[in-house]
Amino acid sequence: MCHHKGMKTKTLLSSPQTLQDLQDFMFDTMASTEMAVDWFCDRHDVSATDDVIDFVVDAHFAFFGE
Repeated sequence: MCHHKGMKTKTLLSSPQTLQDLQDFMFDTMASTEMAVDWFCDRHDVSATDDVIDFVVDAHFAFFGE
């Protein structure tokens, strides 16, 4: 089961739609990085692994120009 969740996360992080959904959320809410990570994990039913946190933080910094 752990392998399955890992593959789900890897596929999720490579999907352009995943990034678009995250950007839409950040645009609508002006969320902090912590809020964005929480939203992402809740929305996609994944754990806040290093890969997930890196993906969300990178997207947040790129979106807000930080």
